[in-house]
Parts: sequence; C-alpha cells; structure tokens
Amino acid sequence: MRLSARLLGLITVLAVAVTIGGPAQADRPAGGAVHANGPTNEIIPAGGPTGEIVYATRGAGRLVALTFDDGPSPGWTPALLDLLRDRQIRATFCLLGSQAQARPDLVRRIVADGHAVCNHTFRHDSVAGWTPEAIRADLTATNEAIRTAAGDPGLPIRYFRAPYGAWGASPQVAASLGMTALAWTMDPADWDGSPADVIAQRLDAQLHPTAVALSHDGGGDRAPTLDAYRQVLPRWQRAGWGFDLPAVTGGPYPPACTAPAWRAHDVYTRGDRVSRDGRLYQTRWWTRLEDPLTARWVWADLGAC
Repeated sequence: MRLSARLLGLITVLAVAVTIGGPAQADRPAGGAVHANGPTNEIIPAGGPTGEIVYATRGAGRLVALTFDDGPSPGWTPALLDLLRDRQIRATFCLLGSQAQARPDLVRRIVADGHAVCNHTFRHDSVAGWTPEAIRADLTATNEAIRTAAGDPGLPIRYFRAPYGAWGASPQVAASLGMTALAWTMDPADWDGSPADVIAQRLDAQLHPTAVALSHDGGGDRAPTLDAYRQVLPRWQRAGWGFDLPAVTGGPYPPACTAPAWRAHDVYTRGDRVSRDGRLYQTRWWTRLEDPLTARWVWADLGAC
C-alpha cells in the first residue's frame, strides 16, 4: 500500500507538470515562431524573411543589384526596360500601388521580362511613425494592387522598401507578409536635378562588389537617370561586372520566376525572355526548338530567378 501511494503521488506530480507545460506549446502558432521585435510582436512564419534589412546582392564578387523606385511611369519605365533588355540585365522594380493601378500594362511588362518586384507602399508615404496595423494594411493593399495589375494573384513579391528609408516597424511587418526589407548601398541622388554626366560619375564612384544601387523610374523627370545608365552599364560590363538580385533573408525558397515558361514549339524573337528550371533566359536571335538549358549560343542565361 505504501509503494502504491508513492506511485500515485509521482503520477500526480507528472500530470501537473504536463498540464503546466502544455499551453505554452498549444499557444504557439502552427508552423511559425513568435519573434520579439519590440512593440510589434509580429508573427513571422518559420523559414520566411526574418525582419532584418538587406544591403547586398545574393552572390559574392563583382556583382551589383539595380533597383528602381516610384514607378511604373509611362514616361520612363518603357525606355528603361528597353535598355535592360538591350544589355541583357535583370533588375528589381519597387512599385507604388497607386502607379501599378494606373499602369497595369507596364507592370505586366516588368513581370514578363523576369524582373523582380518590390513593394514600395501605396502612395510613397513615410511609414516610420505608423502602427504595425496601419503598415500591414498599406502593404497588403499595395501587394493586391500589383498582383491585380500583373493579372497574377500568386505573383512573387519578395521585397519591401520603405520610402525615404524610414523603416519604423515595417521590416517586421513586411517579414510577416513574406517580404525582405531592402535597403541600398549606392545612391546617385538622381532625384536632385543633376545632369546625366554627374549621375554617371556618382554611380561609377560608388560601385563596389555586392552593391545595391538605388535609382528611380518614376516620381519626376528621369531622363538624366536613363542617360546615366546608358553610359555606365556598357562600361561596367566591359570591366567584368555582373548583375544579380538583392539578397533575401530566411529561406531557402523555391524559384520566383515571373517570365513565361519556355515552350519548345513557340517562336521566340531576339530579346524575348523565358523561365526554365528556375532560371531566366533571353534570346540572342530568332529561335523555335532550341532549349535554353543546352542551346547557349541562342539563349543568354540571366541567372536564377
């Protein structure tokens, strides 16, 4: 009887311990983790973006990530896309929700050319003093506007950039929505009215391995910006510089290709872009049956999506 009483007591203690320990696990969101992010307490899914701010390319070495803010705009985005296609370069476009709504045709062209898409808020407001709830509403509305304009409800939007670099609680909110906060390390101040030669000089002076370059294709007269990039891009390529997308936090993630998938019996003309096995390719000339994976004399490999 004495042994049975001891066993009963031990069982009771274990039961209490399990009961005390249980709710802490039950309250944890399935598939996620609660990150301590100051007053935001945003729930960031495990394996997703971490809330850290990115300042570099995905790869190492003589690489630069081109990023363009405040578009799309009918005056400047088409010419910029033409330039990037001519140079066989992929970039990241930080789009305003209001501009995406106004020019869905340009959003679709950006996406079809395989460029990465970035959320830049709906109307270019500073979110530094906003509550997490207000930031979430704005970023969600912006993502919806971009995806509606693109005609793709599942369009990958991997990045968020806060206007003016005024972050506040936005990196954590963006992470909870699946986006990495994207900063920059090159700023030619193409918004200050300087001529193209000055902007080009600033770009050359600031160029460094794994750089993220900030420029604009909207929000003002961007003719000097376009002319500056027409000067520097051929020069950088001749010097052995390559072009990458910005890094992302968390992951690993599946490829986020936006260009149409390659199809063997479709006809492609010079400059067309396709995705194939998680990579982006661009045709050098007319082709029909050549596979991008093997016909490197026909297809230029622009890198992983």
